[in-house]
Amino acid sequence: MAQTLLATVVSDPQPQPGQKHRSSGNFSTDSMPSGTKYVSFQVINTANPDIIHFDVMQDVSMGIDPTRYSDAYNGFQSNYTDPHRSLYIANPRNASGNFTVQVYANT
Repeated sequence: MAQTLLATVVSDPQPQPGQKHRSSGNFSTDSMPSGTKYVSFQVINTANPDIIHFDVMQDVSMGIDPTRYSDAYNGFQSNYTDPHRSLYIANPRNASGNFTVQVYANT
């Protein structure tokens, strides 16, 4: 099975100032190759990647941001493979500092 890196994003350990959920900038999965079987997440650049959990939400202008992936974590896999723009890390849990998330398409 091949992996394609779709995005790398740095997240704060808590929601950003003035935000209820958002803890990172936006990223996209638009470059997802055809035939993607699942999307996976890897948490890197932190001492304890396996204890961090987070959601992935989609930024919607003038609307309510839907959650695309709930309770993701290091090694999380989902067969929800619709490509999206304007995704962000939200509601991080158990993080003591900034952490980096890599998003992969698996074909």
